[in-house]
Amino acid sequence: MPPTAGDRFGRYVVRLLAEAIQRSHLDCRLQPLPAQRIIQGRLELELAQPEGQADLMWAMASRQRETQVTAVRVPLDRGLIGWRVLVVRRGELSRWPRTLSLEQLQPRRAGQGLHWPDVDILRSNGLRVETGLDAQTLYAMLHKGRIDYFPRSVLEVTDELAQHTASDLAIVPGLLLRYPAVSYVYLGTGAAALARPLTDALRALAAEGRLRALFDEFFGAQLAALQLPQRRVIPLGNPLNPPGFTPID
Repeated sequence: MPPTAGDRFGRYVVRLLAEAIQRSHLDCRLQPLPAQRIIQGRLELELAQPEGQADLMWAMASRQRETQVTAVRVPLDRGLIGWRVLVVRRGELSRWPRTLSLEQLQPRRAGQGLHWPDVDILRSNGLRVETGLDAQTLYAMLHKGRIDYFPRSVLEVTDELAQHTASDLAIVPGLLLRYPAVSYVYLGTGAAALARPLTDALRALAAEGRLRALFDEFFGAQLAALQLPQRRVIPLGNPLNPPGFTPID
């Protein structure tokens, strides 16, 4: 699925992968699927089928996912996919004080994507979760009052809210949900042989500082604006991490 103009993370990963492919002289090229809304679960099924439409995706690491497709175990996101700010209706910000505890959060309705690992992560921490097809659907659910908040990654939220400039949505100040998680590239059945050379190329780019430089180019300003060091963290566990997962500080 091609990254859209608002999908900064997708554009970053495509750029990173292009550099990795060039570096390792791999005989392959990146080609997007036809522009359409494909839910994450469906895309994963396409990768798992020998004759599927897709050979590569990027997504949060999970034990279940690695039973279906091949992981390229180089973190793409510095672990920030598990750093979540809370998007709420602006008129209800007074209900979201910085002192809010996990116990006080648990009865409130969070929204997450139907096939996202985050659903099980949040529920395992006692949080109430309602599901929607994708992020676009979940923002609509928040507008309509069908959920109380949308925990969104700090890598995604800035651009998404910029598309709602006249909306009634806002980020809760001073709060951050955080659970250990990373995003990996995943390869389908037909591309599994690329796992080793692609892993080696991405690790070389990371060792040289190129991965971090590219990450900062795409996300540095957005992360600074969110003032993450000033936010109070509500830590959550993540029971879905695959074996060998190492948290990133």
